[in-house]
Amino acid sequence: MRLTKRNRKPENAQEEALRAKRHAMIMRGVVTPIFGLLAVAAIALGLLNATVWQPSRTITADAKVTGTRYIVTDPDVLGLVDDRVTITADGGSGTVCVAIASSKDATGWLAGHPYTRLTGLSDWTTLSTERASAGTGQSGSQSDSGDSGDSGDEDVAFADSDMWRSVQCGDGSTEIKATSSAVTDVALVDLGEGGDSADVSFTWTRKTLPDYSTPMYFLGGLLVVLAILTASVFAMPPHKRRKRVVESDPIPAREEEVSIAEAFTGSLNAIKPSFTPKSSGRPRRRHAVGSDTSSSIPVVRIEGESGTGTQPVVVDPSSRNLVADAGASATPAPTTPEPQPEPVDDSATSVISQDELQAYFARLAREVGEESTSGDDNGDDGKGKE
Repeated sequence: MRLTKRNRKPENAQEEALRAKRHAMIMRGVVTPIFGLLAVAAIALGLLNATVWQPSRTITADAKVTGTRYIVTDPDVLGLVDDRVTITADGGSGTVCVAIASSKDATGWLAGHPYTRLTGLSDWTTLSTERASAGTGQSGSQSDSGDSGDSGDEDVAFADSDMWRSVQCGDGSTEIKATSSAVTDVALVDLGEGGDSADVSFTWTRKTLPDYSTPMYFLGGLLVVLAILTASVFAMPPHKRRKRVVESDPIPAREEEVSIAEAFTGSLNAIKPSFTPKSSGRPRRRHAVGSDTSSSIPVVRIEGESGTGTQPVVVDPSSRNLVADAGASATPAPTTPEPQPEPVDDSATSVISQDELQAYFARLAREVGEESTSGDDNGDDGKGKE
């Protein structure tokens, strides 16, 4: 089982490689040439439509009519290709006239007479015709030959009628140029007495030609783009066309944001002095300007039994017992005047404890008592001598 599992991955990799190679060969060897050939063909057709196969600017369509004297066009036939048209009628013999009139006036003139309708273009060179019976107008209504106030009259010649917008007559053939100013305008051809066949042609000169080359150029460009894509992107294996996901480095955790209150408090703390005075637990004394702060520390000189000063002692007020000091102040002080202390040298000081201070005061009281006793003895001796 292990060998089988190990061999599966290489086999799948080889199959995928073969499949990708086959796909690339098909896209680049088959699909791309097809798109290339189609692009070349579209561009070639565009060039041909712009040069050799360019539509003609002049369109000429004719029709041969027999069996009727009058020939009339349907509305919109005059402006079928362009609004300017040249009408030519060739009757062979006799007087041929062509008039431009409204469809209503032409219908009134044709009442009671057979005629041929020109209905449009069967192709770019041929006019389509349709035969109409006598007494039938363009709307298909029947009318009597005697009941036509506007119908053709034998006493009024075709060329002399005031029903036409314009008229042109000629011997055997005639030509007229017309502009279709209204959709109801029609052309009416009179072949004259005895005329029953003619060759009628319409010639239009187009102002603008239809553009067939630009769509072909666009199609050819699109096919070129498809050929490039099939040869490059579409021929790549699917896993290479997928969007690559780039693993970014882990983003370090952001520090906690400082609130506005904390930032303001920190700014205030930055303004405070960098040192913090030590609090002794009791109110501090204010010293006068220029005073020596060392004088606030009480200094006591300790004298030994020999009566000579040994070393000045500095008393620390923070280490004193206020209760004991209050009790000592309540004890009556000796009446004997104390000796004047010598000048104290503040250069060297030390701190004494409470027991040492009490021992000092006891020794001082004893010395004072001894001095008073010796004084009394000396007084008695004097009196005895006298």
